[in-house]
Amino acid sequence: MAADRPGRTGPTLTVIVPCAGAARRFDAPYPKELHRIDHDQSIIDHALAPVRDFAARRGARVRLVVVIRPHKTDTVAYLARYADVLETVFVHQTDRHGPDLAGAVTAALPLCAGATAVVLPDQVVTDDALAQRFAEAHDLLERHPYAVLAALIDDPVRLANDGALRLRGQGPVRRVEHAADKPRDPSGFNAAWATVFAAAHHRDALPRIMVGAGATALVDAPAVLVDGFHNVNRVDDL
Repeated sequence: MAADRPGRTGPTLTVIVPCAGAARRFDAPYPKELHRIDHDQSIIDHALAPVRDFAARRGARVRLVVVIRPHKTDTVAYLARYADVLETVFVHQTDRHGPDLAGAVTAALPLCAGATAVVLPDQVVTDDALAQRFAEAHDLLERHPYAVLAALIDDPVRLANDGALRLRGQGPVRRVEHAADKPRDPSGFNAAWATVFAAAHHRDALPRIMVGAGATALVDAPAVLVDGFHNVNRVDDL
């Protein structure tokens, strides 16, 4: 599948959902993203809620590129519920793509078209305005190569295990002054990113952004603030 062919109408937005990890710290007999956090929904449903809302409100064609490995057959079956509202495709992450999150994004890129966002299936944002904030961040790509949804955090332990940001300014939209994924020294950072958006002609940098110092590509990007951000590594993180 070729992306962005001249004269071909593609998706308004592609959302990369990396689901290939083993989730060893989660210590459950099922994929972490399928963990129920309320009566009706799993973690991945909460992660995809603003994506569904974006597609419905905008009448937009949204492609979901879900990155898997062979042990994720339960996740593939579960996501069938989105087939009628999101253009859902699956790709296997293999050794040639590289390890971890950067490898997952690399595996997804050939299937991406249009603006692209990386939505992690183990992150939960409980902000009631999340859908609106998601759409605002997407729309900022009209003027910026990148945008992020970000949460203010002052816990150095959490910042050392997340995509960390130093934001400047005031108000609900700020600017990224510095960025690093899982920084060894989290001092000086005051926020973490929940979702990274890239304009169509800048999405090839997404794998580098997901690894260490490569996140500096986000410097000067607008950051739309959200509340209630949880990175779920263990069952008791919620």
